[in-house]
Amino acid sequence: MKFTLLATLLISVVSAREFILFDDIDYKGASHREVRNNDAACWNLNGAGDRASSVSGDGGCTSFFRERDCRGSSWQQRGSAASVPGFLNDHIWSFRNQC
Repeated sequence: MKFTLLATLLISVVSAREFILFDDIDYKGASHREVRNNDAACWNLNGAGDRASSVSGDGGCTSFFRERDCRGSSWQQRGSAASVPGFLNDHIWSFRNQC
């Protein structure tokens, strides 16, 4: 039982992805950190969407969406980006850690 619990915990830690959304380009301004599983789940950001003009990532691939529930226009990003496409700038609502 203890081994199964430990193995499950380790797998979830290994498969987690992290990225930081920055308010301004070039990784400046206020920031918001996200750590979620590296899977096909859709994650909605806060109720108003997140302001983001740049993204610092851990090298995995994330699909960012303009609308909640991973709908609408999207952008796929691997790793970090000093700026995001205009349609997402200051209005990222949801993401999926998979491309």
